[in-house]
Amino acid sequence: MKSIERRRTERFNLRIGLSVSLLNSGAREQSTETLNISAGGMHFATNLSLRRSTAVQLHFRMPEEISHVPATDWVCIGHVVHMKPVNSPNGSLSVGVQFDCYEVVSTESLAGRARSRGNDVRNSDA
Repeated sequence: MKSIERRRTERFNLRIGLSVSLLNSGAREQSTETLNISAGGMHFATNLSLRRSTAVQLHFRMPEEISHVPATDWVCIGHVVHMKPVNSPNGSLSVGVQFDCYEVVSTESLAGRARSRGNDVRNSDA
């Protein structure tokens, strides 16, 4: 029996550089890369201590293949929807995150925020 696809948006197996942090946490961001991404969420490996429903902030460059506009920097707020152990150079936990909201940011505004916040973009208005 063929499984039923529950996703509303197409998934792309793209490796995109990504910064991940726990929302409203003083912890530093972790750099990793996506395993796959869609307009509604992403999958990546991490060593962060996460649980289902944990709120995270993600910063990455959304590719044109997904957004249908030239590639832009995004800051997204999302929540963990699934996890499983994995053996990866980028971490020991495979995490699926659903996007809750996002902000498209310009390189100039991102650089300005980094300067004014000591290289910390976790407090974005996303």
